[in-house]
Amino acid sequence: MRKFFKRTVSYFLIPLTRWYLRKTRTYQYEQIAVTVPPTVFHPGLFPSTGFLLDYLKQQDLISKSVLELGCGSGLISVWAAKRGAEVVSCDLNPAAVEACKKNANDNGVRVEVVYSDLFDSLPRRHFDWIIINPPYYAKPITNEEERAWNCGEHFQYFEKLFLQLREFTTKQSNVIMVLTEGCDVERIRAIALKSKFTFILKREKQVLFDGRDFIFKITASDN
Repeated sequence: MRKFFKRTVSYFLIPLTRWYLRKTRTYQYEQIAVTVPPTVFHPGLFPSTGFLLDYLKQQDLISKSVLELGCGSGLISVWAAKRGAEVVSCDLNPAAVEACKKNANDNGVRVEVVYSDLFDSLPRRHFDWIIINPPYYAKPITNEEERAWNCGEHFQYFEKLFLQLREFTTKQSNVIMVLTEGCDVERIRAIALKSKFTFILKREKQVLFDGRDFIFKITASDN
């Protein structure tokens, strides 16, 4: 039965989401309104964004440097900026980059938005917080829209992520990532371990269809 529910996400909910997002939509979170154009991940249709925001509400972000890696519509970035953080956002999807810029401007906050494939176009610097809501399904990427969902058939997204991550963090950095039981968490953890990163479970939550969502803190080890 659980396998059936997990397949439902890939074969029913994601296609339904794509149908819904054939047009530009708006989404309201608390006092923040964002525009979500086609091909950009919608922060309200799946629970991962809200789960991250619930976790971040317990953290002190005032004057902290925050990177949202793969910002989509930029809801988390806008929220963090409203909390007093100094925010940089990046995405590989040009539509997401423009949406994030617009949403930051419409909500009256300053967010530096960069078109970048992971860290490729970011000047080397260290961040206090890096927030990652990644594409985690191990499927090929054949168009722009699928970048919001798929990490590549051989987990290429995560291979590249963990090779680059150390250059942008210190031992004091907080790197958090949300994953779901519906993806291969252990494979992703193994890829991280090759680059000497470990996962610490900070929070988990039961969700419909995919079972549970997890927030992991990613820490570097020199061992």
